[in-house]
Amino acid sequence: MSDIGSIFTTADILLMILAACAPGFVLGAALGAWKSPGHRLRGAALYGAAGFGLAFVGWWFYLEVMK
Repeated sequence: MSDIGSIFTTADILLMILAACAPGFVLGAALGAWKSPGHRLRGAALYGAAGFGLAFVGWWFYLEVMK
């Protein structure tokens, strides 16, 4: 059983997730804006969400499977 719930609040954990996955969002948004010149905002939003998701999966895999 983990003590992480007693050390950090839910808001703290969400902020850690946002901070850890922010580089994935930024890189994905930049790539999306570059790859879709006609629809830069839509491309940035879609690729940014995909980058955030990939960063989240990468962190989860590293922390839960590899460690």
